[in-house]
Amino acid sequence: MVWYNEIVKKRVKKMKLAVFDIDGTIFRSSLLIQLINGLVEAGVFPATASKEMEKDYLAWLDRKGTYDNYIGQVVNIYWKYIRGVRVGDIKKVAHEVIAWQKDRVYRYTRDLIKKCKKEGYFLVAISGSPDYIVSAFAKDTGFDASFGSVSEIEKGVFTGRALNRDTVTNKKKVLTRLIKNLPAPADMAQSIAVGDSEGDIPMLKMVGGPIAFNPNRILAQYAQKNGWKIVVERKDVIYDIKSHKFINHES
Repeated sequence: MVWYNEIVKKRVKKMKLAVFDIDGTIFRSSLLIQLINGLVEAGVFPATASKEMEKDYLAWLDRKGTYDNYIGQVVNIYWKYIRGVRVGDIKKVAHEVIAWQKDRVYRYTRDLIKKCKKEGYFLVAISGSPDYIVSAFAKDTGFDASFGSVSEIEKGVFTGRALNRDTVTNKKKVLTRLIKNLPAPADMAQSIAVGDSEGDIPMLKMVGGPIAFNPNRILAQYAQKNGWKIVVERKDVIYDIKSHKFINHES
């Protein structure tokens, strides 16, 4: 899903873009995880949904499994239980989750968004989380356009069929499509993008100012090799990493 702010109606020669991943980049957790927890609490999803996530969650906490495996299970659970659920019930919980969790963001990306908005960037959010919660979060955060996964709906009920699951996981494809539909040419050399994992690399390569924020090992290695900006936020400190090495990691 994409929506546009008033900025697109202004006459500009070229548009600078600021493109952000959401989960783990702006939002300190995952919108989808929080949505499922909210749906279970509201009785929309069964309690078994939380129990099915628990095994992979604990494995990740104990560093016996990966975060990607955990998120993969979360995604599978969402598509398993969304079928047959009324749209109104889901969206009600989504808005409650955003109202409760909207300030749970990283300071670095929060401030960067404010800075980019002040400097006239066109702000774009891309996430694999459902479009209705992505758009609610993006609007509240001040974005001009947002993209999330889209579920098929028939007669006000989710069918459980994904309409763009593959497209949203390919952020380069999403961004390329957006650029073609902008009201003015995009100045990609002056644009920035922020991501936290290797899945964001194709998107980051499209801009002149790629930023690896709290990157995983693969993205950190790629960013250092290519001279990209690396930023890490831990507790109340933000680090601009000029060089790094990995200690006691598995190859």
